[in-house]
Amino acid sequence: MRMQNKQHQRLLLIIFGIASLFGCNPKLTPTNQSVDNPQVTAIKNIRAVMGLPNLPLESKGMDVMSNSPSGNLSVVIYVDSLGRRFSVEPQSNIVVEMDARDLLASVSASAPVVSQDQLTITALRIAKATTPNFDSLLPSLTYSEGGKIDNYFFDWRAQGLPGQMMPPFLQIGFHKSGLIFAYINTLLFK
Repeated sequence: MRMQNKQHQRLLLIIFGIASLFGCNPKLTPTNQSVDNPQVTAIKNIRAVMGLPNLPLESKGMDVMSNSPSGNLSVVIYVDSLGRRFSVEPQSNIVVEMDARDLLASVSASAPVVSQDQLTITALRIAKATTPNFDSLLPSLTYSEGGKIDNYFFDWRAQGLPGQMMPPFLQIGFHKSGLIFAYINTLLFK
């Protein structure tokens, strides 16, 4: 029994050693769910602010956020089990985008309708909770809101700078049922 245990330990060491040679960082818990992963923590925090469920996440690797001020902001992508896509800027561990447009097809036609006034209040609450110093930025931002069929958008835009692909902005999109399906926040990336 003791010999078998030592062989098991040796085999685990060999497996972890080989994995580390190939750039893997094996852990006994899934890497993308690890409590010490600051990107997952950032997603959990923003989901709490948005009232979204804390579903399992799967890492999808790196991508580029083309609608960022530079046009090429590097982000790490995570997808939850319902298909919400979260983009996290890896240097600051800030969630810069949440895309849940695919969930719009699953909203029941008989779902209760939330008033635009209530959606406006919710959008402002989310903006303040996810953007440090939002109140101090507010005087320099241009605010607009609008709708397309059953969807409402709340948008705060900063002044664009020369050479930027687009100005920094914060946009939150809701279905009339209250489902938040879009969140983009590049205000901190000028």
